[in-house]
Amino acid sequence: MKVNSCCLPCLKGLAEKTVTLSGGDKNLIDDCSRLIEKLWDTDTTPPVISNTLLKHIKRTTGVHDPYGGTKREEFQKAVRAVHDLRSSLEDSLEGAIKLAALGNSLDFFIDGHYDLNNFKFVGAMDKIQEAIYIKGSDILILGDNTGDFIFDMPLVDYLERKGKKVYYAVRERPVQNDLSLEDVDRFGLRKMFARIVSTETDEVGMKKEDIRGTIKALWESGAVVIAKGMGNFETISEFHNERPVMYIMKVKCPAVAHAVGQDVGVYIASIGGE
Repeated sequence: MKVNSCCLPCLKGLAEKTVTLSGGDKNLIDDCSRLIEKLWDTDTTPPVISNTLLKHIKRTTGVHDPYGGTKREEFQKAVRAVHDLRSSLEDSLEGAIKLAALGNSLDFFIDGHYDLNNFKFVGAMDKIQEAIYIKGSDILILGDNTGDFIFDMPLVDYLERKGKKVYYAVRERPVQNDLSLEDVDRFGLRKMFARIVSTETDEVGMKKEDIRGTIKALWESGAVVIAKGMGNFETISEFHNERPVMYIMKVKCPAVAHAVGQDVGVYIASIGGE
C-alpha cells in the first residue's frame, strides 16, 4: 500500500511520540519533520518511511526501546481483557479469528481499547476456512503489537488442536510497540507458546528482500500465512500477489480503509494474493 496525504500527520505523530519517549527535544522533532519531507515518495509505503525515521531517532538519542513502558502496559491490559472476553466468543475458528482481530485494537497513534460492544467484524470466512482446513498443516503468524500475542493465543491453541503446526514470528529487536524477542524474554512468553521465531529485523512490516530463515522456508512452502496488523498489510500487499496471505487487523486509518474498502474502526479478516 502506497503512502498518501493522510499518512503525513500519522508519520509526524509517530516522530513526535517516539522523540518524546526517547527524551529528545523540539529540535529533533523538527529534524524528523524535515526527514519525512525528504523521504516522502508516493511510490513507497508508510513503513519504509517510519522505519528510517525510527532508526534516526534511535541513533540520535541512544534509546534502544522507547516503547518499553508502553508495551508493558499493553501486555497487562491484554492479559486482563482476554480473561474477560474469551468466554464471550464461541470456541470455533471464526470465534478465535474474531478474538485475534480484537487484539489489534491498540496502537501508538490511537487511544484504543478492547470492546466487544462496538465490535464490527467483516470476515471472508468461507475462503479462510478453506485455507486453514485444506491447504497444508504448517501455519505462520506474523505478529504485530505486544497485546496481539495474548489475543492470538486462543487462535494458536485452536489451530494446534486441529492438527496444525503453528509458528509465531516477532521482531528480532525493538521497533515501535511491536513485539520483539526481548519482549518475549521479558514477559516469559515461551511459557505460553514455544514455537516463536524471529523476523531477524528491527523493522515494522516486512520487506521482500529481508525474508529469511524459518520465515522464508514457510513463505515458499504451502504454509498458510497470517499477517497481523496494518504494518504487515501495508508492506506485504506490495508483493504483487506473490502468494495468498490472510490479513487480520483493525482498520485504524483512512489510507488503509481506502485500500481494503472498509470504514475506519472495522475489524477484518481477508485473504489477499489469490
